[in-house]
Amino acid sequence: MMNDQERDAMLVSIKMDLSDNTRKTEQILTAFPSGDTDGHRRYHEAVIEWRELRNRLVREALIKVTQAGALAGAAWIALAMWQALKITVKQ
Repeated sequence: MMNDQERDAMLVSIKMDLSDNTRKTEQILTAFPSGDTDGHRRYHEAVIEWRELRNRLVREALIKVTQAGALAGAAWIALAMWQALKITVKQ
């Protein structure tokens, strides 16, 4: 069991910690324009959404380019085989 002196010391410590946390919270809030933490969060959500969209578009473009390259490669091989077949048949 705590005596009165220990209880008072604990209360003083809790009040000091609360005061320190309140000061830090207020200091953090001053970092946001007009203290608008919600607007700040929405801004970052919009930036993240834009980056995700950009990444998706780049990924889809790379897939299309790869597919076109594979198709062009297959067509080149088919053309080379056709030319080789024509040469072989003429001889």
